[in-house]
Amino acid sequence: MPALGETLLRHIKEPGHPAEEMEAEEMECATLTGSEKQISWATDIRASRMLVAQSGRVLFGALLASREQSEELLRCLQSIRRAHWWIETRTLGHGQFLLAALDEGFKARYVTPPLGNDATPHDLQAPAMLAAAVLEEALLSPAKTLGPVAEISLAAGKVRVVLIEFDEGTNTLLKRCGYHWEAPAWTRQAVDEVAGHRAVEIAVRLLAHGCPVRIFDEALRQRVVENNYEPESPRRVEVSVSEKYRTKFHLVWTLDSSPRECMGSARQLRGAKVFDDGAYVSVSHFEDILDFADQNGFSITPEAQALIDAEKQKLAGSVRVVAQPKRAECAPSKPALLAVTGEIDAELLDD
Repeated sequence: MPALGETLLRHIKEPGHPAEEMEAEEMECATLTGSEKQISWATDIRASRMLVAQSGRVLFGALLASREQSEELLRCLQSIRRAHWWIETRTLGHGQFLLAALDEGFKARYVTPPLGNDATPHDLQAPAMLAAAVLEEALLSPAKTLGPVAEISLAAGKVRVVLIEFDEGTNTLLKRCGYHWEAPAWTRQAVDEVAGHRAVEIAVRLLAHGCPVRIFDEALRQRVVENNYEPESPRRVEVSVSEKYRTKFHLVWTLDSSPRECMGSARQLRGAKVFDDGAYVSVSHFEDILDFADQNGFSITPEAQALIDAEKQKLAGSVRVVAQPKRAECAPSKPALLAVTGEIDAELLDD
């Protein structure tokens, strides 16, 4: 299912002329909420983002059609109150930030009840000192540090992991856990119902791997401290995000204790492309997938279940036919010819 931001973006991408610059008095923003240090740092980040949005030129790769559309986007940005959201999204590219902002702005304006204007006053310390203090406050350290710091956040229906520096071992762990590289972060799709669990789980795994973890969302960070999450099944059926195998089922067992057993079972599926760490199967074989999952202990993700339901719906109005091909009758057999011996029949001999 597309994120709300992706849906709203279609209306913003209509061709037209850039919006005119809004007046300064029209740019009043909602009071930020969070710790004093977070609010002060987020204020600077928001001001920078708003300056780009206010320019009215080609914005985030999308040409704005009118002043009204530009103002609608700015109202979304103005309505976002959570300081840690601005901090979490500070490294997003323009396109990804736009989608995240539209999602968050919509929730702030129409879903989340309005908050009062009693937020803590901004800290007046130097920006560099404030940033350092916020970074330290959000950091969780492992018993022994063996890898780079990893920043974890939720944005636009994805779990994002940003590594402060390159580390091959950590990259391998993220790939095994289903994360894909979308510069500048490792990302993984996650529906709202399980996004928090997946964010906490990857944080716990990274800490166990030896990576310090930074999370600006206090509630999410506390869940990591308490190890409070529902672990994901090591055997699961997902929807492929690979360009080559798009819209196919992806059977995953990278973290399973018996990968060879999974490989052997997957090879029995019709048309399956089987690899060491998983397999791909056409959506037309969804009934086989359901049987396979039930027999081999594979869980089915919400996205995969939605794909199965869609395939079932396509067949819902069709007529079920029990096909019984007819067998054609064989042509009558011809009499067998006597073997040639080379001798001439007596009746044919000359007198």
